[in-house]
Amino acid sequence: MEPSAYLDAMGITRWVEKGAELPLYHILVDKGASVSAEHPLIRQVLALFPQQDKQVVVSDSLSSSTQVFWDMRRVRLPKMNCIISSAPIAVLEQESTAKRELWQHIWESDAYDIGA
Repeated sequence: MEPSAYLDAMGITRWVEKGAELPLYHILVDKGASVSAEHPLIRQVLALFPQQDKQVVVSDSLSSSTQVFWDMRRVRLPKMNCIISSAPIAVLEQESTAKRELWQHIWESDAYDIGA
C-alpha cells in the first residue's frame, strides 16, 4: 500500500503547495439530499481513480460548463456528461444490485486505472 493511502485511510490531508490547484471532482446529487464528500463509500470510489490529491465538491446544481465526475441523482434531468453514474447514496447503502451497477460503471470507465 502506498504511503498516501495510509494518510487517506486515517483522514489526514496532505500538504499542498500554495498556488497549486487540486482537480475538482464534482458529485451531483438530488436537491435536498444530505451527502458528505467524507462518506466512506464516496471516499472508497474516489480512491480507485488515479489522481491522488483531489478536491471533492458535492452539489445539487452545476453550470453547463462544469465537468461532472459522478452523477448520483435519482432522476438525471437535465442530462449531464459524467465519468460515472449511480443510484443515490441512500440506495447504494441499501441495495446490492445498485452497488453492483456502480462497480460495473467504474470498471468500464476510461478514467479508471487498474494499476492504481
